[in-house]
Amino acid sequence: QTWDTELEALAQSYAEKCIWDHNKERGRRGENLFAMAPTLELEFAMEDWNGEEKFYNLTTSTCVPGQMCGHYTQVVWSSTHQIGCGAHFCEKIDGIETDNMHLLVCNYYPPGNMKGKKPYVEGPSCTNCPTGTVCVNNLCVRVSLRPDLPSNSTPSSLLPAGALDTEELETDQTSVDPPKAGAPSTCLGFSLFLLPSAILLGLLL
Repeated sequence: QTWDTELEALAQSYAEKCIWDHNKERGRRGENLFAMAPTLELEFAMEDWNGEEKFYNLTTSTCVPGQMCGHYTQVVWSSTHQIGCGAHFCEKIDGIETDNMHLLVCNYYPPGNMKGKKPYVEGPSCTNCPTGTVCVNNLCVRVSLRPDLPSNSTPSSLLPAGALDTEELETDQTSVDPPKAGAPSTCLGFSLFLLPSAILLGLLL
């Protein structure tokens, strides 16, 4: 994934509104929200989202009932190639009773959590990389994004799996089906963690 300044600006402007709900005007972009106090630790946010992997079943493409996993699936969605995040300290976040929290918003394009799709193809790392990419740390990386790669690096000549080709939503994300329990593409959930030095929340729609 590459950092995108337009997605960053969108995320930042929405974070500054201090609303604990998804941006209804984000269009065809994925979104993860995270709130934490007294400080914002980005590494903790990423670990929290990635930690949802244990609640995701790749075979059935569903969450464990009563758990969230859509933050995780968005983060690892193979056809998402741009990300931008913004954060803001909010004295009051509309929708959260706790005061003085940091709100983190990350937007993704193309969006993940596409209904009926899986985030990636199960199998050995880098065996299905698109043409023009190389394997770096078990991930497919575009050669154009890695000018530091040695000239003898061999780009992959394999085509991506058809099921995971970039495919835009047929409708705006604001008009997808209502939430259904257990489906990572439509999970609605809140999680509140009380830690000795921090309060953090995660929201997924």
